[in-house]
Amino acid sequence: RNLLYVANGPITVQDPRRDGWPTVVKTAPDGFEALAVDVSSERSVAVFGGVIDDGESSAYVVLDISDPLAPSFVNMQVVGKNGRNGSGRITGVASAGRNVIYVVDGSSKIGHDRLQSLANSDEGFIQGIA
Repeated sequence: RNLLYVANGPITVQDPRRDGWPTVVKTAPDGFEALAVDVSSERSVAVFGGVIDDGESSAYVVLDISDPLAPSFVNMQVVGKNGRNGSGRITGVASAGRNVIYVVDGSSKIGHDRLQSLANSDEGFIQGIA
C-alpha cells in the first residue's frame, strides 16, 4: 500500500491510488505546523518536523501509523527557540530504528534523540524520548 504523508502546515495523509484527496491528521498538537516529514514503515511511525507557538519554537511530532490513514499521536519534542529570519527553525527530520535526527537552519550541528520502545521491537510502537 502506497500512502503519501505531507508536511505543508497541516499534517495530511492520502492514498493516491484511491481518491487522492488528503485527510488532515487531527491528532497533531494544536498550533503545530509541519515543514518536513520522514516515514519509517519498519517502525510504523512518521516523524514530522515543524514549528509551534506561532513559529517561535521548533519541534518534531511522532505519529504511530499502524493505522496508516488514521495516525495516532505518540509524542512531541520541542528542540529549540527560533531566531530572527527563521534561524534555528527545524528544516529536516529523519528516523532510523529508534533514532530521530533533525537539522535546524543556521547550525552545522545535527540533533539526535532516541525513542523508547513501548512494546517489543517487532511491533514498531514507540513512546517518549530516552
